[in-house]
Amino acid sequence: MTAAFAPAAVSCPALLLDEAGAVLAFPAATATTAQLHFAIRHSSGLIHAAMPGALLDALRIPDQPVLGAEDSGTGFTVAVDAAAGIGTGISARDRAHTVRVLADPATVAADLIRPGHVLPIRCADGGYAERRRVWELACDLVAAAGYPPVAVVCRLVADSGELLDGVAAESFAATYDLAIRFS
Repeated sequence: MTAAFAPAAVSCPALLLDEAGAVLAFPAATATTAQLHFAIRHSSGLIHAAMPGALLDALRIPDQPVLGAEDSGTGFTVAVDAAAGIGTGISARDRAHTVRVLADPATVAADLIRPGHVLPIRCADGGYAERRRVWELACDLVAAAGYPPVAVVCRLVADSGELLDGVAAESFAATYDLAIRFS
C-alpha cells in the first residue's frame, strides 16, 4: 500500500491479503444468508464484524478481556447476537441478521444480546490511515462503497484447516470470481 492510499469500494465479497493470509470481506449492511453460508464454509466458522471503536462504544459492546501476555492485538470484543429476529444465533441466516443489525445506524445497545455468535473487532476510528491493518482496510472499503463502516470479515482456510496463503488465495479468488486487495 502506498501512503496515498485511496480505497476502491467493496460492495460485494472480496479477498484482502495481509501477512497472515486471506480475509474474506463484504458489507455487513447487505449481508445475505448465502454470503454468510459461504463465509462459514470457507473459514474456521468464526465470523467477525470489523467496525470502528466509537460505534462499538455507542452499542456498549465491551472488549474481550485478555491477559496482557495473551493479547493478539486484534481487538476482539464480546460476541453478540441480534436481540430479535433470530433462532439460536449460530445459523448463517441468524448471523446475517446480526451483522445487518450491527451495521444499521438506528441500532441501539438493547438491540443486541451478549454473548452471541458474531465477534466484533475493534478498529481505529480513523480507519486504515490511522492503523494499517486488514480490519481497518475492510471498514474503509465498505464505507467507500457507501455503506456504514461495518464489514463482515473472516480468515479463510483450506480444506486441510490451514490458513490460505497468497498463492492459495489467488486460486480461491479466481475460482469464486473475487477481487483481491493487499493491505
